Amino acid sequence: MTLMKRSTARRIKAGASATALLVSGLGIGVATAGPASAATCYGGAVKFTKLIDNRYSERYKTSSACSDINLKVTYPSSVQVKVCFYTSADNLNYCQADYRTANKDIWRAVAVDVKDDVYYRYQFSNSNSVTAYTAD
Repeated sequence: MTLMKRSTARRIKAGASATALLVSGLGIGVATAGPASAATCYGGAVKFTKLIDNRYSERYKTSSACSDINLKVTYPSSVQVKVCFYTSADNLNYCQADYRTANKDIWRAVAVDVKDDVYYRYQFSNSNSVTAYTAD
C-alpha cells in the first residue's frame, strides 16, 4: 500500500506552470507559497503528552493542511521517533524502519509525502514522558 502524495517534482512542475501563466497572462511578479504554506500547516498543530511507560502516542489522522507528518518536541530536549501507520479499524499496517531525532522547539518532518486521511501514531524509542506538537 503506497501512502505517497504527488511527488515533489510534480508539485514543482505544477507550481512552475501556474507561475508561468500568472507572469505571462498578467505581466506582473511571481507568487510564492513557502512560508504561508508552512504557517497553514503548523497553525493546525495539536499538542499532546505521551505518558511514562508508553512508547506510542495516541492515534491521529492526516489532514490536507500538510503533506508531511511533523513533530515539534517541547519536552525533553530531544527524542528518537518514527511513525507507525494504521488502518481505519486501528490495526497496524506498518512502521517506519528507522527512528529519527526530533529536537526541542524545532519542527521535524518525521514522515514525508503522506496522503490525506491516513491514521498514524508516533512510536518513541523509550517510554519516557514526551510533550510535543503534531502537525499533519
